[in-house]
Amino acid sequence: MGSPSADGRRYRGAALAERQEERRAKLIEAGIELFGTSGYRSSTVEKICATAGLTKRYFYESFGGSEELLLACYTEATERLRAAVRDGAGRATDLGSATTGALGAFFAAIEDDPRIGRITFHEILGVSPKVDRAYRATTLAFVDTLIELTAPLVGPAADPAQVRLVATGLVGAILMIAQQWMLSGFTDPADQVVATAALIL
Repeated sequence: MGSPSADGRRYRGAALAERQEERRAKLIEAGIELFGTSGYRSSTVEKICATAGLTKRYFYESFGGSEELLLACYTEATERLRAAVRDGAGRATDLGSATTGALGAFFAAIEDDPRIGRITFHEILGVSPKVDRAYRATTLAFVDTLIELTAPLVGPAADPAQVRLVATGLVGAILMIAQQWMLSGFTDPADQVVATAALIL
């Protein structure tokens, strides 16, 4: 059994790490709010800190600058979308129900929280080569998710290279539909958008 001082150090160390993680989470949520409403380029570190209720000292404890925060917000936004897709696909036993479930959850997540869509489809574009690489990698990760969800339903006879090319094209089409739907102010009914996207898939 360790000495009281050693236990105290471990306790304080754990508490410090937890507080740092809590502050980081607050900054990411503040970034999602500001980047997803006002936009990345108009959201200063000062505004982000004010929204999070933290000082700049704590901002730089977690991030080297606003671009790093943007990447963290983008990761969080796309993880929320990917989780929605997986949940929507659920335990479908056929390709049709898996497709409709996944797409319904995807578009619902964007409509329910347009900040996520704005960050994912707009604010992430053209910031820097590093951010562009993250965007491409995340798009390919969505391709992997589509392949993962449909592989048991497509069957083993499918050519993997062809499946990946088709999945890449389909993900691009779905992202474009989602982007244009957002830009229109969600004027088309969600069920119509889902049905159209499902038809493509």
